[in-house]
Amino acid sequence: MKTQLKFSIVILILFSVLYVFSCTKNASTEPNEENVEFSAYQVPGCNSGGLLKINNSDSCFAYSFDDKLKIDFCVTGNCCPDSQRYVTDYNIISDTIFVSVADTAAHLCRCICNYSIHLELSGLEKDKYVFYCNFDERIKYKEVVNK
Repeated sequence: MKTQLKFSIVILILFSVLYVFSCTKNASTEPNEENVEFSAYQVPGCNSGGLLKINNSDSCFAYSFDDKLKIDFCVTGNCCPDSQRYVTDYNIISDTIFVSVADTAAHLCRCICNYSIHLELSGLEKDKYVFYCNFDERIKYKEVVNK
């Protein structure tokens, strides 16, 4: 009988903790993602004109933030095919935007190109966000964007 009572108390505590965690998680996911519209695409064509020298100081990040947040940034990949090869996804938690970019055509050629990704987010409620971009299993960009 004591074992059953202990088991019931543990289950009750577990459900209570899970309920509090789910309420806290939902409250911190601002803005409401159902109001946010996201679109992203790769600009066709290789931007390097041939072999690309890898440079640690990347200056290929630009944004504008009015009604929509528009961001242009670069990712590297082999030079064939030169269009429709990247898949993007996003997640917003509080004032942080996480974007992941995946190359669907890796290792098809030996040449390397710089490609531009254009994305737009509308329905954002805050005036300032931290933008993270994950590419090739590492953080490619960490930028603060302001209205």
